[in-house]
Amino acid sequence: MKTSLKIVLVAGLTLLPVGAVVVYGMVKRAADAADDAASGKPGEYIETDWRMLRDLDYRTGEKTPQLAALDNKYIKIPGFVVPLDDDDTGPSEFLLVPSPQACIHVPPPPPNQMIFVRMRHGKAPQRAWGPVWIKGRLIIAATDSHYGKISYMMRGDDAEPYRMPDDDPSPPPAPVTPSK
Repeated sequence: MKTSLKIVLVAGLTLLPVGAVVVYGMVKRAADAADDAASGKPGEYIETDWRMLRDLDYRTGEKTPQLAALDNKYIKIPGFVVPLDDDDTGPSEFLLVPSPQACIHVPPPPPNQMIFVRMRHGKAPQRAWGPVWIKGRLIIAATDSHYGKISYMMRGDDAEPYRMPDDDPSPPPAPVTPSK
């Protein structure tokens, strides 16, 4: 075999995996963008709460029309993190639950009160934050896991510490003056 042919073969075999990774990344990015566009990812997330998620009958799968309308939509929901992996940078997979007392130990919360979250870009909430807001696409799909039955899954886009709204329209109370 000629030397130049050998060089071309070695270079081609060496660069093929690199090229495959680059092409895969480009295709995945395009697929994620198309997936987001197809599911109607809005500029803003639909703020929801756990009362609506309780409307799923996890035994029969029946759900209210309002809850069914959230399936595969981008939502923002507050909750508490139950980490499922041990990573110093924060968990990439976790359960989101409605209260700090909820735990996956005995007894776990009901399936319609747990969301299995897999963060999309590694931006995971820190445990020290306390309650958090999680933004992402909600999928209503019951699944059995080694953590118990779970009714919801979410592909998390972002997490931030929970803060009370500061746009309270009520004025502060007037000071009380003592009567004479």
